[in-house]
Formats: sequence, structure tokens, C-alpha cells
Amino acid sequence: MGIVLGTILLSGPLFSHSVVLSDHSPHGVETAEIEVKVFPNPSDGRFQLSFEYSGVEKIKAKVFDITGKLIKNITEDLVIVEKSVSATVDLDSPKSGIYFIRLEWGKTLLTKKIIVK
Repeated sequence: MGIVLGTILLSGPLFSHSVVLSDHSPHGVETAEIEVKVFPNPSDGRFQLSFEYSGVEKIKAKVFDITGKLIKNITEDLVIVEKSVSATVDLDSPKSGIYFIRLEWGKTLLTKKIIVK
């Protein structure tokens, strides 16, 4: 089950990594555009994550496989310097496939896809 916002369907535990909502957003939904960089992508399970963040809420970061299974909690890997957040992540010999990095803080939930070769 999800929420339809124009042509965007937000459902399940995984959401788009960059979303822009119109001024007609439902009550309680914040408008945001945040670029989450993950490189290299595709990777061998080791990658860098970076994005800009100016909030005060604690950031939670987790990696899930395509089925939604938690692969690794990377919250403690995050390094915040001024308004820049980065992490060096090693998934420890993952299987080839599609994975999702989920970032959460406050009412914000962002997801970035990464491919492991």
C-alpha cells in the first residue's frame, strides 16, 4: 500500500533518493531535493556515500537487499563535517545484485540504489 502523489508512488520501506513535491503536498509531507552520491556504482560491495545535510536530527543509514532484508546498519560509519555527510562502506563479500541504501532523519526518508557486481 502506498501514497500516490501525482505520478510518484511512495510505498513499502524503500523510497526514491531525490523527490520534489509540489506546493500542493499533503499535510505533514516535507518538500525536499537532496542529491545522494554513491560511487563507484556498480561496485564490488565497497563504496563511498556522500550528501549535504544541514539538519539537527540524528541520521540513520542502512543497506537492504532487493527483498528488503537488512544487510548492514551503516549509521556508525557516517562522518558529519559541517554540512557534509560521508561514509566509506564495505558490505563484506555481498552477492551480486541490487541493494538499497536507506537514509532517515526527522520526517525524511531517502533511498539510493546501488548495484554490486
